[in-house]
Amino acid sequence: MALLVTAIALVATLILRRDGPTPAFLFFVPAVAISAWYGGPGPASLATGLSLLLIDLNFLAPGGSLLIDRIEALEIIAFVIVAATITTTMGALHRALALAESRAAELKSLNEQVGRSYDAEREKRHVAELLAQAREEVLGVVAHDLRNPLSTIITSTDMLLQENLEPTRRTELLEVALRNGRQMNRLIGDLLDTVRMHAGKFTLDLEDVAVVTIFRQAEEMFRPIAEKRAIFLEAVPPDDGVTVRADPFRVSQILGNIVGNAIKFTPEQGSVTIRAAANGNHVAIHVTDSGPGIA
Repeated sequence: MALLVTAIALVATLILRRDGPTPAFLFFVPAVAISAWYGGPGPASLATGLSLLLIDLNFLAPGGSLLIDRIEALEIIAFVIVAATITTTMGALHRALALAESRAAELKSLNEQVGRSYDAEREKRHVAELLAQAREEVLGVVAHDLRNPLSTIITSTDMLLQENLEPTRRTELLEVALRNGRQMNRLIGDLLDTVRMHAGKFTLDLEDVAVVTIFRQAEEMFRPIAEKRAIFLEAVPPDDGVTVRADPFRVSQILGNIVGNAIKFTPEQGSVTIRAAANGNHVAIHVTDSGPGIA
């Protein structure tokens, strides 16, 4: 599978390059994603290695040489980050589905032992409904939470492929992609801890965090997406000295979902504003946009 999709990616890139400039990594990212979904980490790693080899032989000058310039090195790093993120995400989803199927098999075995009485039959149907609902909710929440950092990584990588991009801007985009990759890694960890959460053992890592730090991270995360959609994103934090006792990851996760939806449903040339105001021992964060709102 990895050999086939990588070869198809190479052929597609060569064909498009006959008509004009085409990013060397454009079709190799889907090749890694397909290999990860249908084959797992091994084929995905193989597809990543083959992609780098084929790109070096066919698209980097001089062909087959390990001597590359700074821009090419940054593009390779960005490709490796995206490929690793895709491989990790697909692996986590496969494990989650396997865990869900395992729980389903356990519940099915338990229901078969209950008996054929009316109460047992009704309980079996109820458990099956709860299982189906829980699996849909877990996958839905995780898919939604993964969408924002993954979109940021894709957008940052797309901007990194621009040849006239300033080196400092490339470094900023790489840092954004890396930070969101780490966020996706923690979200995947949350997925694997779903059973513990349902058991009532969900915990928060509370610490004193500056509100301006939360704002800065949200702005860095969504700035590339907003720029691509021609949306003006403004973050107006409170004074630098304002801190809260909270789990910074959970706050950023919630704020990210709200801001992501605001950008998604705001038309081009619109605006999204994030504001915060201290109110006694609390801080209120408000997100406003120029979109149509929710009917």
